[in-house]
Amino acid sequence: MKITEGINRENQQQDQLSMNLNGDCGDGQLDATARTDAQRRRLHNTWNWYFIVEAGCVVGADCFFSTASMTYKLVSSFLILLPCLFFMTLVLPRVYDKSERFDRQTADQPISKTGAYGWIFALLTLVCLPMGAWLDGTAILAQLFIVPQLFIAFAYLPALGLVGVLNIAYLGMVLAGKRFLSTDLTGNLMLMILVVVFSAMIGKSFNVLALTNGHNQMLLDKMESQQETIRRLSRAEGASIERERVANEMHDTIAQSLTSILALARVAHEELIDDIPAAQKHLEMIASTSKGSLDDTRRMIADSAPADLDGRDLKTALERTVHATAAKTGFQSQCRIQRTLPPLPKQTEVNLLRIVQESLTNISKHANAQHVQVSLLLKGQELLQLRIKDDGRGFDIQNLDFQEMEKAGHGYGLRDMAKRAQDAGGRCTVTSVPGQGTSITVNIPVERPSNAIRPDKEER
Repeated sequence: MKITEGINRENQQQDQLSMNLNGDCGDGQLDATARTDAQRRRLHNTWNWYFIVEAGCVVGADCFFSTASMTYKLVSSFLILLPCLFFMTLVLPRVYDKSERFDRQTADQPISKTGAYGWIFALLTLVCLPMGAWLDGTAILAQLFIVPQLFIAFAYLPALGLVGVLNIAYLGMVLAGKRFLSTDLTGNLMLMILVVVFSAMIGKSFNVLALTNGHNQMLLDKMESQQETIRRLSRAEGASIERERVANEMHDTIAQSLTSILALARVAHEELIDDIPAAQKHLEMIASTSKGSLDDTRRMIADSAPADLDGRDLKTALERTVHATAAKTGFQSQCRIQRTLPPLPKQTEVNLLRIVQESLTNISKHANAQHVQVSLLLKGQELLQLRIKDDGRGFDIQNLDFQEMEKAGHGYGLRDMAKRAQDAGGRCTVTSVPGQGTSITVNIPVERPSNAIRPDKEER
């Protein structure tokens, strides 16, 4: 009943964890989208404020310094603001939303970076600005904000060509007798030339800046996408590792305990007829094994250490495991463990204990051994060696068919022991000869403390 309650609680915790992971994933996606949108808003706002200030200055100059009538001033202001507003609302956002177009050399850029919207903006510019300047000559100053917009919306040479066409229109009006900014013919001609020259000089900078902003936006989008992919793969890998850990723990604890309980129950059933004391002894072993399995299950749910390590050092846990298995199985055991072991990570202690448990289980089920030796000793300065040796039936390791053994349920333990040794930074070696027993050796590098005793001082 308690196991069921614990498993139910664990399922609830896993469901909550899954909800949290999904929530984190959603929050991560929302954060990524929010950062991208914020970046776009910053770019838009920077340009928009520039154009608003420039347009305001031009309209102010048109209203206060022009000698044209108020009607012409208002119509002229509307005409020069129309293409500017169109650019700010429909062209500029699409320049950065289509940033993937800018991941190329400048010479390969499309003429209009926003397709038809750019051409509509160019048409409005070439029509409205000359009309506004014809009504009020001060409106020629609109080029202060229109020229940068052209270089943002178009590639460099097409934008420069549009600036040239616009100033040719102004030049035609000058030749037709229109004067801008109260200057004479020569001054107006010089003004047209200077606008084109300075547009050619600063237009390149505007174009490069627009390309750079678009490219940076593209990189930001790619980075966010890659980060989401990494988060997804990390979650999948973590889930796979957790499934493997739980499978190993269940194999090393619950499966082994159930096997022992089943064997003891069969023996006790036969002894109930003519050997009550022996049956009672085996029933006590069943109760003890069940309690240990229950403790392991609870600690597995809590993701803690094995029950044998609870409140004990590795030496005590190994001795307890060896003697308990020997009592259940009936073989004679010899346990030789270093009196003072170097400090080991908790997971390394767990791995060593699990290797011993798995080896003893295999011996009990398959070896038919009479004697088992378990040793854990320091070898040299920085090597800890675990050895489990029995005098059982052995097997031909050269012709071992792991696939067939795993189908029969026997090969998983050998693979598990090798994996645990590898996780501890060491190596597991299995030697066996038919009829001469089996020896399992695990060598793990350790950092030996300065006050460690000599390896020959061991407990028998």
